[in-house]
Amino acid sequence: MPNMEIISPSRRKQKVGDIFTFKVPAVDQYLFGRVIRIDIPLGDAPMPGCLLIYVYDVRSKSKAPVPDGLTPDRLLIAPAFINRQPWQKGYFETIENRPVESQDKLPVHCFHDPVKKQYVTDTQEVLKGCVEPCGSYGLHSYLTIDDEISKALGVPLSDD
Repeated sequence: MPNMEIISPSRRKQKVGDIFTFKVPAVDQYLFGRVIRIDIPLGDAPMPGCLLIYVYDVRSKSKAPVPDGLTPDRLLIAPAFINRQPWQKGYFETIENRPVESQDKLPVHCFHDPVKKQYVTDTQEVLKGCVEPCGSYGLHSYLTIDDEISKALGVPLSDD
């Protein structure tokens, strides 16, 4: 079992701008994330149809209202490609949708591609070097994203 707790399973398809919440009982607060891109084509992503999300270091005792501070300078982990499993299993719960404006996004999304041994953007442009925050060019599951969040929060990793 992951460190995140199940909140509310949903089959609803995610949209750009969806703000979601999740809870890690060890910190006893809700944390927040946002869907930045959806249905990324195979040429631009590790898996067709995946999502690009941000996870923020913003916490709250309640899931609503959405707190201030969901900005790129408040990322808890690097941007990540993920499938829809965290929502379907109930670990992520969408609570609101807001349009994604230019100030809501990093100027560059950087990912390390371990196969090609290079840094690329979310549209597969090759970068000259690492641009922080830099994620891994691979598809996260709810378990691997749980590990990334747990590491960032200083919570021991779950026994998957």
